[in-house]
Amino acid sequence: MLDGPPGGGYRSPMRRAHAAEVAVVDLAVCDRCGLCLPLCPPEAIHLELSDLVVDRQACTGCRKCVAPCPVGALAMVDA
Repeated sequence: MLDGPPGGGYRSPMRRAHAAEVAVVDLAVCDRCGLCLPLCPPEAIHLELSDLVVDRQACTGCRKCVAPCPVGALAMVDA
């Protein structure tokens, strides 16, 4: 089931009401390469100033960003 207004309104139809886990970025490790940005189906990862930030409300918990990270800066945590 999708949440949100009828007819959409979110960036991706993959948006779920309750992901069990969400991605987080370890900024001390992240090299800001941006590889994760196009891998995120709901576009929950974005740049704020020069840091990558995960929108925990938009993250679907799909894990598509975690394994490809070349420096291991992304991990999953309980939502």
